[in-house]
Amino acid sequence: MTKRISQILLIAVSLAAASSSACLAQNRLAFIVGNDSYQNVEPLKKAVNDARAIAQTMQGLGFKVTLGENLPRRDFNAKFSAFESSIQPGDMTFVFYSGHGIELDGANYLVPVDAPKVNLQQQSLLKDESISSDGMIQRLKERGALLQVLVLDACRENPFRDKSGRALGPSGSSLGPPKAVRGLFVMYSAGNGQVALDRLSDGDPNPNSIFTRSLLPKLADPNKSLRGIALDTRTEVNRLASTIGSDQFPGYYDQTDGEIFLAKDSPNAVAVAPIIPRPTPPPVEQPRPLPPVASLTPPVGAKGIAPAPANSGYMFADSDRVLLSRDALRGLSTDQLRIARNEIYARRGRFFKDPQLTAYFSKFAWYKPYAWDVPLNATEAANVKLISSMER
Repeated sequence: MTKRISQILLIAVSLAAASSSACLAQNRLAFIVGNDSYQNVEPLKKAVNDARAIAQTMQGLGFKVTLGENLPRRDFNAKFSAFESSIQPGDMTFVFYSGHGIELDGANYLVPVDAPKVNLQQQSLLKDESISSDGMIQRLKERGALLQVLVLDACRENPFRDKSGRALGPSGSSLGPPKAVRGLFVMYSAGNGQVALDRLSDGDPNPNSIFTRSLLPKLADPNKSLRGIALDTRTEVNRLASTIGSDQFPGYYDQTDGEIFLAKDSPNAVAVAPIIPRPTPPPVEQPRPLPPVASLTPPVGAKGIAPAPANSGYMFADSDRVLLSRDALRGLSTDQLRIARNEIYARRGRFFKDPQLTAYFSKFAWYKPYAWDVPLNATEAANVKLISSMER
């Protein structure tokens, strides 16, 4: 009898351990978008920088990151659909959006870069051409996401105003509360009726918006819960805004149970996956040595080459937005072409398997790696293809 009881207890302990392991095995996934380059309404300056900085932070917290920059509606939908398909029941999701957003008929819409400039009578058109954040939340819920964290830095000045100053939307700039979904935590960059500041002044050197620069260090603090992150970010944003006489008081919405920590596991937190350290790239046997930086300067006067800022480390400072030509590249050595190609990826934050490439780009302050696979825009992809063809 005693032996039978021991066997039962052993089975119970094993099942409990298996259940605990299953909870800890849940995935952490992040969908992050920054939109600056609006085609028909006022462009922004810091949304892409915000998205990149958040992506780097979430990568460090063990999240698998999907990053999008300057997405038109179709690309936004395609990227989110792929992200949605990767969600399994019990997963934790983190969605961050920086760009224009608007509340219409009590629902929030994220504005893609190709949205049309609409008038006050074209509200339905703007809905059709934008992304419903409530729709995104519902789709992730249907996939079985256990916890959804949604961060919207999208309360900037309303770009849909007529000549008289009247704006589309009830409050002109801020977003409204989401539909109630259990397990949802939402942070807004400003409070009801407020405008979120991009910068403190035209000379503000910080690459991020007031909200995002305040949020970043809080996200990585292992001692702060989601509520603590929201409250401390609110305090810091309000302090910064008050230095220029502005009022910005970020709001948040909480439908979660208990205290949830992103940067550490806690007895009071929803069970989350352990933080996975970034993999160490395998050593590359006999890597080709790189020439000194000074020898990588493009030939003076080469056609189509914009001069890079002194000590910037760039061979082509504008290869992310200007198409290169064969004439511009023809005078470069094989090593120079290799660096020119890889600096396009380095600018985007790519890890390199070749330790010599890592060492080379790590000399420059702009190199901030966060992922093995990084997105390229159409100009960058074309430049990589051209340079690769000339390396052969």
